[in-house]
Amino acid sequence: MADINGATDQQAHFRLVLYQVSLGLALVALNHRAIQVALPTLTLVFHTDVSFIQWVLLVYDLAVIGLVLTLGRLGDLFGRKWIYIAGFLLFTLGSALCGLAQTPVQLVAFRAVQGIGGAMIMANGRALVTVNAPLSERGKALGLTSTAYHVGYMAGPTLGGFIIDTIGWRWIFHLSIPLGLACAYFGWKVLKERARSEERVKVDLAGAAFLLLANICFIYALNQAPHLGLRHPVVFSFFIVSLGSLVLFIRTEQIAETPILSLALFRNRLFTAANLSLFFITSTQSAIGVLMPFYLQNLVGFTPSQMGWIIIGGSVVIILVAPVAGWLSDRLGSRLLCSAGAAIIVVAQFLIGSLTLRSSIFQIVLPQVLIGLGWALFNSPNQSAILSTVPRDKVRAASGMTVTTARIGGAIGIALSGMILTLSLSAAGLTPEQIASPLSWQASPEIHLQAFSYTVHVVNAFALLSVLFAAMRGARKE
Repeated sequence: MADINGATDQQAHFRLVLYQVSLGLALVALNHRAIQVALPTLTLVFHTDVSFIQWVLLVYDLAVIGLVLTLGRLGDLFGRKWIYIAGFLLFTLGSALCGLAQTPVQLVAFRAVQGIGGAMIMANGRALVTVNAPLSERGKALGLTSTAYHVGYMAGPTLGGFIIDTIGWRWIFHLSIPLGLACAYFGWKVLKERARSEERVKVDLAGAAFLLLANICFIYALNQAPHLGLRHPVVFSFFIVSLGSLVLFIRTEQIAETPILSLALFRNRLFTAANLSLFFITSTQSAIGVLMPFYLQNLVGFTPSQMGWIIIGGSVVIILVAPVAGWLSDRLGSRLLCSAGAAIIVVAQFLIGSLTLRSSIFQIVLPQVLIGLGWALFNSPNQSAILSTVPRDKVRAASGMTVTTARIGGAIGIALSGMILTLSLSAAGLTPEQIASPLSWQASPEIHLQAFSYTVHVVNAFALLSVLFAAMRGARKE
């Protein structure tokens, strides 16, 4: 009887942990996506341009890139519970500060605080589910956390648009405060700290620092290139520092006892091709995704609420199709599904680049649905392929690598889109003052539409590389 009661208590505790982690991941995804819809509004409120307001997204992604792998290792060393709870408190503090921001610089700085908290949550949330779940339910539990994240991801644009139209953009951050505090309290009451491993855990701080520095310098150089010119000493210097940091990162990972990135994994053709496919598909999706709200609101004239309902189409398809794609990948392998998914995304993004000022709702929504279908066919099989190629003791490192690859791709894509758009507007004859003015979209819609279309088509050319690497991965079934 005691064993039965003990097993029942353990099962009940696991359910509470699963609910808590799922709620936390949904909150992080919802907040991040809601802010994407707010970007056109923020440019007007703060009288700034697209290339600067992009940093509201970029600084968050950079925090995740630089910290998520290291925080996972620190969770092994100091215990996951308190790092995870501290993540919610920091995320909540960042949300409160963002809601009070009076300048765009303040907003970007406070988003960095929020990003550090988000990295602490993402680095340890699913790990807490893994260590608490019975072995027979682990896969199902992780699938539920992924579903919770995508529900938040799906709800973000619609809720964000509604909030902007009714009570104002600041409430996107204000509403995160009670939810974040509730998650922290729930975690404090529910989570139990497991005994730490006696094995000495080393943290590759140097590798994390070089990785973060390489990305910050490269993205800043991309961001400033259209304003200062590629030959400007500042731009050139940041590109050089980025390259040097990348070299030092690779060197550090080769000699580190416990590297954050095991370079030996890239000797596997499938692992390398799958990560390259992921990099190019996330970079192009993020680049186009950050421009789409400006097209919808500033050129076509949709309200933030209407825009949220349009963008949501792809997320609905992802939730419906992703489980089927995962099932098919077990039977067909990843090459066919990933190639088809990436190809569908290329077609969808081409359709986005072909939109006009008079495109119908159907013409606007169809590419969103196709992107959702393509991503659903691509992502689950690609994740399965990556994790199936590594030894069991490297699965966590490979999983962290996919998060980092996607975030790096997304951040570079956002910076690249801003650079190409600015260069296009400049080539069309707009002055720096006109480009920087958020009102110039309505003042010269044809010029901005042409620059939008050109940017989307150039970025979409990189997505063809995702199709290429998906086809090159080999025919072996995972």
